[in-house]
Amino acid sequence: MIDVALGFVKLSLDQYLINTFDLGSSAVVLNSLVDSNGAPSQLNQNKVVITLINLELETNKQFSSAHTRHNNLIAQHNPPVHFNLDILISSNFDDYAETLKFLTAVIAFFQANPTLNRSDHPSLPDGISALKFEIENSNYGKAFELWGALGAKYQPSIIYKIRHVTVQSGEVKKSTAAMQNF
Repeated sequence: MIDVALGFVKLSLDQYLINTFDLGSSAVVLNSLVDSNGAPSQLNQNKVVITLINLELETNKQFSSAHTRHNNLIAQHNPPVHFNLDILISSNFDDYAETLKFLTAVIAFFQANPTLNRSDHPSLPDGISALKFEIENSNYGKAFELWGALGAKYQPSIIYKIRHVTVQSGEVKKSTAAMQNF
């Protein structure tokens, strides 16, 4: 579900940027900042790059049923796990003014859409009820450490936390016959 959630964020942001700047092609990639050899990824050139930088288990769990009903059977599942995703959105354009223009547009998109939910975005994938975004403040020292840990040279960027992405395998652990009401 992490890939599905981030893929939907990429598509939504990309469509916004295409419409805002009347672009003829995609402006957003979901990618690491460097390739497997440690070199800057060529796929990121002149793009807005979304990179997953942290996966945090959500420990403030709301109770949810680990049971589903299918016809006359009740299936028991392991409870879902919920994660918060930290994503780095960096703007990587040859022209620094373009870099800043696209980063500003990214911030404007999330300011206008702090939550992507089904009522506003009917194409939200099954299994996702909403994606909630919060800006993560990062001081200069933390930003320096992050870019160093990623093995990349700094680009203008912002970090967002996506709240409560749920992962549920759907694997049935046990099933029992449902009681019939007479």
